[in-house]
Amino acid sequence: MVSVRRAAPVLLLVMAIPIFAAAKKSSHPPRELHRVGDHYTAYNPPDPSTYPAGAKTYTIKAGDTLWALGNQFYGNAYLWPQLWEANTWITDAHWIYPGDVLLVEGEATSSASVDTGTAATTTTQTETSTSQQNQVPMTTAEVSPVVGPPVALGSEADIYCYGYIGDPHEAMPNHVSSFEDVEVLYQPGAEEQTNGVTKGDLVYIEGGIATGITPGDVYLVVQPGEMVYHPRTNALLGRYYDFRGQIRILCADDHSARAVVTDACKEIHAGAKLKPWPQLPIPLARIPSLPGFCDDPNGKMGGYIVSSFGWEGALGEGNLVMIDLGRDDQVQPGDFFTIWRESPVAGQPRQVLGELAVLTTESHTSTAKIMAMRRAMVPGDRIEAK
Repeated sequence: MVSVRRAAPVLLLVMAIPIFAAAKKSSHPPRELHRVGDHYTAYNPPDPSTYPAGAKTYTIKAGDTLWALGNQFYGNAYLWPQLWEANTWITDAHWIYPGDVLLVEGEATSSASVDTGTAATTTTQTETSTSQQNQVPMTTAEVSPVVGPPVALGSEADIYCYGYIGDPHEAMPNHVSSFEDVEVLYQPGAEEQTNGVTKGDLVYIEGGIATGITPGDVYLVVQPGEMVYHPRTNALLGRYYDFRGQIRILCADDHSARAVVTDACKEIHAGAKLKPWPQLPIPLARIPSLPGFCDDPNGKMGGYIVSSFGWEGALGEGNLVMIDLGRDDQVQPGDFFTIWRESPVAGQPRQVLGELAVLTTESHTSTAKIMAMRRAMVPGDRIEAK
């Protein structure tokens, strides 16, 4: 399984020597610098000669930030935690030092062996699994190839504009109470407001310093939704919490605050709850192959797709889903699962439907994205860890 060191993917933007994220001064510069080779650093970086053969490296230059380097190497600045994860000797991501050498990609890739980013082992044209020996070679229609370089498994919208299944009574004491244009947007007594605010609008918050709010803080705006029951067992899994957008607190007193909507996925209505900004880096991994037609189940951990909020009908590549396994089940962002169902014909092997990748986790549920498909899927279909 892929281990992702959790870190808030925000605002490492200011260029300096060393480089500091001035957008939110959450750390002080290390005071103890020492000389390593031809430069000074606060860390103990490994000797670049000890990096794996074929590894891709980068020497930090004046003005670099992990935010900018994430965009440079992975095409998405929000993937900077993946760069930090590969260089654990950097103990404070706000401070990096020119002359230190980063490990950008830790192994060479070849047609003979490709790391999938999970604990699974992948087969190639020249190296087959035991269950495939002495079988007819597969066509490209029967098995998807492994994509060589690591890719982002989701987008910022997938992470911050979907939602999660959580505790039905999750404590979120602060909520949106009203709007700046109160005459237009707020209708007293209405069960649900007919209009809502969007990016750039100003809002009033019920809750203040006494309930943990601090000016400058960023919150996710969450709309509590319906209870979610397991499609097979009918057991209660939790409540669905829908991400509506993000706000930044402008000012606050003990019991109230004012804020601006900094991003909106959907309309934000009065009563929407505030959830402290979570630390949700976008997982980065290589996409593994679908199991071959002659491959047997691997016997690893299994579960189910339990819901597909925002999408009704058959599921396919690109759809977001919820599964009934989470971090307490040793599932992590970046893990892959094969989606399958029993054959409708008694005695026949299972039907492999596709692959999904885990984006975020809760205690016993996760949000995942379907990365590959062989045939349409529905909630209630089963999953097996790669």
